[in-house]
Amino acid sequence: MSMFRSAEGLPDHGCGALGRVAHGALTAPIGSRGAPPGGPRLFLGYNTLPDPPFPLAGFIEYEMDPRVAECELGSVLRTLVESFRTQPVPPEGTFDDTHRRSAAAMRVDAMVVVFSGRAFSPDQSPPARALWDNLVEGYYHEGDAEACAGARAALVGLGLDRADGRVILLAERDSAGEHGQPERVGVYPEGTLYDLLGDLLDAQYRWTRAAFGL
Repeated sequence: MSMFRSAEGLPDHGCGALGRVAHGALTAPIGSRGAPPGGPRLFLGYNTLPDPPFPLAGFIEYEMDPRVAECELGSVLRTLVESFRTQPVPPEGTFDDTHRRSAAAMRVDAMVVVFSGRAFSPDQSPPARALWDNLVEGYYHEGDAEACAGARAALVGLGLDRADGRVILLAERDSAGEHGQPERVGVYPEGTLYDLLGDLLDAQYRWTRAAFGL
């Protein structure tokens, strides 16, 4: 795990603490260990839901195996879900009081996955409209946007919390290769990636509660 970063003061994109965490994840610099080149980045969000155990929302980047850059994102998320579901819970006494107090204060409430994608507007052409409809209805497949004429390179952030709050943020890349400020798209995004992200968040939350006796 990387260092904890506060999401306080960041834009919330109309989604409260989940939006702030998603914004922070999408704009987070790559740490000293780096992220897999061209691969997705996964972030755990803390204390984003009401009545947090500690009044500070923030996020931590989950360290990913460099080999994930060679895999389709859905496959990566499925593998992580199974990994968390089958990971043994450490025996009682593994963590000392300091670790347990820290875990109790930092409740796992959200998850954000960031990956390179393509930005497009549903009104730019009939194919783009059809692609948008597929995305909303959950029929989007990776690679569809790359085949859409006029689609632009961007970073994409999908955020989800345990109350089923959802957000998609896009940061388009300009001709110089720099990404702009994240912007929210859609209202209630759906699809396979959100289903998998929800399963992963649930598995992480349950493992953490069991491991620290919360």
